[in-house]
Amino acid sequence: MRRGLRLLPTYLLATAYAFLLTLPLLTLLSASLRSEGDLYAPTLLPPNPTLAPYAEALAKFPLGRFLLNSLLVSVSTTLGVLATSLLAAYALTRMRFRGREALFGLAVALLLVPGEVTFLPLYLLVDRLGWLDTYWALIVPFVASPLGVFLLRQALRTIPEDYFDAARIDGANHGQILRHVALPLAAPALGALAALTFIGSWNMYLWPLVVTKSREMQTAQIAVNYLLNEEVARWNVVAAGAILVLLPTLLAFLLAQRAFIRGIALGGLKG
Repeated sequence: MRRGLRLLPTYLLATAYAFLLTLPLLTLLSASLRSEGDLYAPTLLPPNPTLAPYAEALAKFPLGRFLLNSLLVSVSTTLGVLATSLLAAYALTRMRFRGREALFGLAVALLLVPGEVTFLPLYLLVDRLGWLDTYWALIVPFVASPLGVFLLRQALRTIPEDYFDAARIDGANHGQILRHVALPLAAPALGALAALTFIGSWNMYLWPLVVTKSREMQTAQIAVNYLLNEEVARWNVVAAGAILVLLPTLLAFLLAQRAFIRGIALGGLKG
């Protein structure tokens, strides 16, 4: 009881801080549930909640197509990053070959390269391949991630060598070891990497804006800007569209929250 009383100020401060962090999101949600007449009512809770702004946003704008494009791009990019990062991390951790440490050093060095440096070369490459305004341009340039290689390599290094030795004694090859040993034991790190990649891909704005031309190929983040331009004075419709765009990333993080935290912790245990 005394311990609970001593920790009460800490809990109150943490609750207040969490409320301040979520206040913008709560305000956006409240605006999306208001009619135009109640939009500027000075309360956090909407006086007369309504789903009309959501219905109007979905009916007036092709949000379904935008969301589908973002979902397809984000899921494909995430699966590609998981596959390439796991294969590279396994090779850099459990296979011995000349230049292994140099390759890992190169992967770490790439983490320091700003995205703006590679933006123009990537665009020129995509243009020469004829991929502009296609899903290839939105997915392929991002299916390899230096961060993914680093995170999974660190996670694989925390797995005891005895597991791999036992698999080799049983006659398992590298593919079987990767599938039956490395993959299950690296699941938390894979979950963390999947959440990071999905959220990053979903929130990407500048690259899809540059490489897409037709409305059918544009993504959800461009849809928010489209709503802002079209519905300047109708903030409840804009807020409804923003909530629809934001919802998948919130769900992705909530579903992978435990694996995300555990995977980040495992990634920093061993250098």
